[in-house]
Amino acid sequence: MLRTYLSAAGASVLKTVRPAPAPALDRIAGPDSPARTVRVTAEADSVARFDRAVGEPVRDVVPVTWLHAQAFGASLELMSARDFPLPVVGLVHIRNTVEQHAPVRVGETVEATVRVAALRTHPKGTEVVVTARFDVDGATRVEETSHYLAKGARVDGAESHEQPERETFEAPAQTLEWTIAPRTADVYARVSGDVNPIHLNGLAARAFGFRGRIIHGMYTAAHGLAAAQVRADAFTWEVEFATPITLPARVAAAVRRDGAVTRVDVWDRKRGKPHMLSTVTERA
Repeated sequence: MLRTYLSAAGASVLKTVRPAPAPALDRIAGPDSPARTVRVTAEADSVARFDRAVGEPVRDVVPVTWLHAQAFGASLELMSARDFPLPVVGLVHIRNTVEQHAPVRVGETVEATVRVAALRTHPKGTEVVVTARFDVDGATRVEETSHYLAKGARVDGAESHEQPERETFEAPAQTLEWTIAPRTADVYARVSGDVNPIHLNGLAARAFGFRGRIIHGMYTAAHGLAAAQVRADAFTWEVEFATPITLPARVAAAVRRDGAVTRVDVWDRKRGKPHMLSTVTERA
């Protein structure tokens, strides 16, 4: 995926210096837009390495976060395309929703279909919505929607959309404490393939306005899902990303269960600001 990141960076520079002509948006976003298809077999070693990196038990069920990692390269390629109107470098992952209808098992071959579903207006720029569908033998097992924000960027013709209001965060009673070392980002980069330099190099991170290296948002999400210990075959998982976690870090977390709903929140202990808010709802 490093080659994809380098290509994306080059494309982003060109778009910043010489913006491409605005294409018809239905050619790059929407149900009829081009899709990328990825076929991957859930090899036991690959899944086990990922499980151990994010705190999941090693078992025959493939985490939905492993599936996300397999499709991420395809989404990066779509957003790096010549006619894509936004620079992919600098996009911020703000939300994620996953619907698991049935689990993917180790050894099964998955076909992931990835496309840019929408470009939407956002008070802070433009929102990019990317969908991924994961099929096994023609049956859809998992569907994912990822939301990214291009800060300060506007696209003519973007779909008008009102953003959901974020509730005022009040830290719950802490049940866990996570210590996240820089090595954690290195390990997650290896098992996920996400080698974005802001997670691996302090200078690169500071060049993008961060105080230092930050942990992958999807690592935090995956670790939170592992902490939820949801074992239902079908569930809906919703994640909202807030302030990034600068490495090294010690953060507070809380796991709260109420019937079929498990909530996992992660926040800065000193400032009381949230890093990630998530909910898992089990379905029959």
